[in-house]
Amino acid sequence: MQRFGPDDLDAARAFYRAIDDPVAKAVLDFLVDQPEQRFDGAAIVRALDLPEHRAVARATFRLGTLAADLGYARPWREAQLGYLMPRDQAALLRQARMGDGG
Repeated sequence: MQRFGPDDLDAARAFYRAIDDPVAKAVLDFLVDQPEQRFDGAAIVRALDLPEHRAVARATFRLGTLAADLGYARPWREAQLGYLMPRDQAALLRQARMGDGG
């Protein structure tokens, strides 16, 4: 699947609008607002005051599904060391969020 590119603002807005889970939206917003920084699930749980680590896993799964439904890859990088939102993806999603009233 392709990554969101600089010309994919409409798709990024559709992705952002499709998020109906407040925890998933909070996780995405957290990563968007911390570009190029890597966070493990426990750090995200603490930062967002979530009840458990599984909340992050469920949120990222849901977000990944929404992106895939639109034909795009997850906009963040995920590895054993945690989650990282690349600067270009963060900038596009920040723009999409602003255009969506968020």
